[in-house]
Amino acid sequence: MFRILRILLSIVAVLVIAVGALIFFLPGQQIARLASDQVKEQFGRDLIIEGDVQLSFFPTLGISTGPVTLSNASWSSNGPMFQAEGAKIGVDAMALIGGTTHIKNITLTAPDILLEQDGAGQANWDDFTGQSAADAIAATDEGAEESAAFTLDQIQITNARIRYLDPKGTNLEIPDLTADFGWGEGAATLAATVVMGGAPIETSIEIGDLNDLIAGDVTQVKLAADVGQNKLSFDGLASTTPEADGQFSAELPSPSELFAALGQADAGLPPTDFKGLVTLTKDSVFSLRGGRITLDGNDLSAEADVNFSGKPNVVASISAGALDLKPYLGGETAGASSSEASTGWPSDPIDASALGLFDGKITLSASSIDLGSLNFGSSRVAIDVDNSRAVATLHQLTGYEGTVTGQFVANNRSGFSVGGDMTMSDLALQGLLSDLIGSDRFTGAANARMAFVGSGSSVDAIMNSLRGDGSLSVGNGTISGLDLDQLFRGRPNSGTTIFDSMSASWTIDAGVLTNNDLLMDLPNVQAKGAGTIGLGAQNLDYTFTPQLKNESDTGFSFPVRVTGPWASPSIRPDLEAVAKQNFQEEIDKLEEKAAEAVADRLGTTADQVENLGQNLEQELQNKLEEEVGNRLKNLLGGN
Repeated sequence: MFRILRILLSIVAVLVIAVGALIFFLPGQQIARLASDQVKEQFGRDLIIEGDVQLSFFPTLGISTGPVTLSNASWSSNGPMFQAEGAKIGVDAMALIGGTTHIKNITLTAPDILLEQDGAGQANWDDFTGQSAADAIAATDEGAEESAAFTLDQIQITNARIRYLDPKGTNLEIPDLTADFGWGEGAATLAATVVMGGAPIETSIEIGDLNDLIAGDVTQVKLAADVGQNKLSFDGLASTTPEADGQFSAELPSPSELFAALGQADAGLPPTDFKGLVTLTKDSVFSLRGGRITLDGNDLSAEADVNFSGKPNVVASISAGALDLKPYLGGETAGASSSEASTGWPSDPIDASALGLFDGKITLSASSIDLGSLNFGSSRVAIDVDNSRAVATLHQLTGYEGTVTGQFVANNRSGFSVGGDMTMSDLALQGLLSDLIGSDRFTGAANARMAFVGSGSSVDAIMNSLRGDGSLSVGNGTISGLDLDQLFRGRPNSGTTIFDSMSASWTIDAGVLTNNDLLMDLPNVQAKGAGTIGLGAQNLDYTFTPQLKNESDTGFSFPVRVTGPWASPSIRPDLEAVAKQNFQEEIDKLEEKAAEAVADRLGTTADQVENLGQNLEQELQNKLEEEVGNRLKNLLGGN
């Protein structure tokens, strides 16, 4: 805006000095020609004033014109740099006679202003930046020992359009701008209204010394802007270099309106309040000190340094008290997640382009973190971003009487991939599983390690590509609601299982987790587990086998098989495994007796029965299951 103002003032200064002395004596058309000649001589541009140039003497001495056009730089092919439907300039006649220039007002009707740069670094405003308006006035009075005073009371602009073009393809347009600018001997004010992206924008600016600002020097600036429902303000020092140093605040109850006004896609930012001391140097380094941010009810403090001289480099530190992240996780409960899981993982493409927007390091600390289904205490994490690769290092994450440490990596250098290596120490199972899956039956302290890596353009692709390994160990613990020891003694009840230890390890390949060594050790019973968990397909095929202890590890066992999708798995006794593990001798005898009975019925030998096919096998299997079922009933106290 101030670049435009400088151009206008340079032109107006030349016009006023050139025309002022002759304004009482020349007809309008000659005044227009004289003004055009002076602009051509001073700036090398063509100024075309159409229609009659009207003079007014009361209440203000002035000139009004028809359409006005100012040519663009010679290298541009995008039309005039400036054109307007009409212009009015009013001056103080007595001041002009006394040798000073006091412009009462400038009014521009529907101006269309084009600012642009070419690939060689030239700007179409360069011709007007070699001297200030006051310099231009002084240059017209070579015989004066001191330059004439120059003051401007008001500039009014209605229905303006401002465009900016550069060789990078940037196309910025501000339509329907209405502005009212006032300037005393030094201080200036600007009030402007515009509608962008459907959001009304009202801006007011107070400038300590406009001459300093136009010259690129630092001066006091106070700014307030209302963008829809949002309010922005700045109070401090600034220049057009650009430089700035002062207090900045933003109240954003509707950030989407702000993004729309800036021509940006809605980033999904929640209602936010911000304030802090900001500094912008000539070297394009931005600093924030004493930053306070309120984000969805979270109070954060922040310090940051950002170097914009090349690719943005960010060094920031953010701290929080109680950090509530539920709004960013959908606020779903474990049950809701399980239900939704039946539909599979999302297959929408992941946009990881944000990883390439900046490099740097961000540290975050909080006294507690609420993830909805999980809650943690004090935490400290560092995020390092380098060339589209981000590494989040958990230096500290406490919760459930234990700690979590490790790293999580997101890499978008050549396709998107994620990975992690996490260690969990002494996590209390009862609280963790209660929050995670709604079950508080397990107690004990868990230690675990897991490493994983996956790649793909969607969550579904990543989950189906996962590979890695891990392990779990738990010391003394309990399972309430079930006493395995009493169950195996034929006295089922709802007591408590006390176990001495539990351990397991696993591998992951192509999105399938395989575990073959789950072991839960009780005084008289041990429980084993083996099978697969489809992390990508969201399915299960796992067998859990409680077994009575004996020296030869041949005690009675009762395998239970869990199969099917996560959302609705089938849980049933594995009768075939029960029979093979506990009644192999009886099975052999039953098969022999059944074979002899069938041979007698068919009038053949037992050896020939083996060749009779699937019908005979089915009959033998039915007989076997009947006998095994009777044995199990007797063992478990049935009738």
